[in-house]
Amino acid sequence: MSTIRDVAKLAGVAPITVSRVINDSDYVKQETRERVDAAIEELGYIPNTLGLSLRSKKTMTLAVVITDITNPFWTTVTRGIEDVAQANGYSTILCNTDESEDKQEQYLQMLLRRRIDGILLVPSSSNPDPIKLVKKQNIPIVLMDRHVPEVDVDIVRSDSEEGAYLITKHLLSLGHQQIAMLSGPKNISTSVDRVNGYRQALQDAGLPTSDEKVFWGEYNKETGYKMAEEMLAKLPDVT
Repeated sequence: MSTIRDVAKLAGVAPITVSRVINDSDYVKQETRERVDAAIEELGYIPNTLGLSLRSKKTMTLAVVITDITNPFWTTVTRGIEDVAQANGYSTILCNTDESEDKQEQYLQMLLRRRIDGILLVPSSSNPDPIKLVKKQNIPIVLMDRHVPEVDVDIVRSDSEEGAYLITKHLLSLGHQQIAMLSGPKNISTSVDRVNGYRQALQDAGLPTSDEKVFWGEYNKETGYKMAEEMLAKLPDVT
């Protein structure tokens, strides 16, 4: 494996000059830069990014922590993040928590040890402690899709409450009055927001709301299927 000294020897310069070329310093003549670039290519030299990170205090790496990699929504979002990150010179690390707070904690600890430059997180719960820990390390963090109480942090999300309200209102406009709600875990903001939107639409239509028509579960196909079976068995009049 070639070293920076091998590159310097082949290019006829000092190792510090090679380092300046790698770091795109302005203090290198164009002719010298071209000789160093040619030597790097000829030797197949790959710079030690760990050393560069220690000097610059930047890893040029972002972490994307999502809850379910099999969900097409999150694969699309992750692809968009990666495209923008790469266009700006950043690499991405993908972490999948499976909606587990324990896995989320393990990943965040690992990312903090690696001194990641930033984290895009889909929280596994409404517990603010993990976000507070990241902020305490002065690492930028952006939440996606779900809000968490007691933390002042940037967030990118859709209006789940308004969405559920409009869907329920649409069903009401079609003449449906016996409407049930299948939602996610109670400790996740999007689940609560959607139930609130559903209930508000019923109230605005002058219809009663009932806890019996709200089913809480996990965000996966298996749980959704079981909740649907339970709902149909308990509420045969639901349309």
